[in-house]
Amino acid sequence: MGKHRDIAIIGAAAPDVCALKCCLDEGLVPTCFERSRDTGGLWRF
Repeated sequence: MGKHRDIAIIGAAAPDVCALKCCLDEGLVPTCFERSRDTGGLWRF
């Protein structure tokens, strides 16, 4: 069994969501921290 790896992703803009997906694909355990209630960053506008 592999080591458990915790990963922190700061922000939930478009690139950060891609980073989350990549972490999941690699078997990592990402946690995303976003200060606003919405995801997508500037792409929301």
